[in-house]
Amino acid sequence: MRTFGSAFLRHQIKKRVAATMQLLTDWALLILVVIAGGLGTSWYMVEAGSSLSTVSSGPWVMWKTAARVDADPYTRAHFARLGAMPLSSEIGETYLARTDDEGRTLHSSCDYDVVLRSPGLAWWSLAVFDADGQLIQNAAERHAYTSDTAALSPDGRFLASLSRSASPGNWLPTGGAGRLTIVYTLIDMSLATGTGEEDVNLAERLPAITQRSCR
Repeated sequence: MRTFGSAFLRHQIKKRVAATMQLLTDWALLILVVIAGGLGTSWYMVEAGSSLSTVSSGPWVMWKTAARVDADPYTRAHFARLGAMPLSSEIGETYLARTDDEGRTLHSSCDYDVVLRSPGLAWWSLAVFDADGQLIQNAAERHAYTSDTAALSPDGRFLASLSRSASPGNWLPTGGAGRLTIVYTLIDMSLATGTGEEDVNLAERLPAITQRSCR
């Protein structure tokens, strides 16, 4: 009887230990999922933003409260991580694109056409950077075009060519930079002063990015 009682007691202890270990494992997995989910969500909100912090159209994204005193924590963290000092969204709009209009990642192994219909009297600039936000070194020292330096077509459009090889017209060299980021900045004082038309069609306002060919 003593042997049976001892064996039964050991069995009960093993069951309790196994149940406790299972409970601890379940809690550990739950905590891990919560922490990983929280970190992942925070990373995404800082890296890509959401409809609460950004405006997007096609490949273009703008952080709505960039460099403003009322900027949300994710916007502040986004630019702090980049080490960038953006133009205040109170006076200008800065849009970034890392893909073309078809959703393909921009890369220096491909050539692109960027077409913009000049936005009237507003000042604008179009520049290309590498994935780290650095200017792409090139012998021509050509990094951007603005409404002051761009050559427009007879119909008022601006056509830029992004490629490794030199091309006529508004050429922006991409060298061997790898992944690319195009930055379009628009300063429309009529909007900044509240005298312009705020209900605008972003799809018409922003440049079109078309992949021409790849090597």
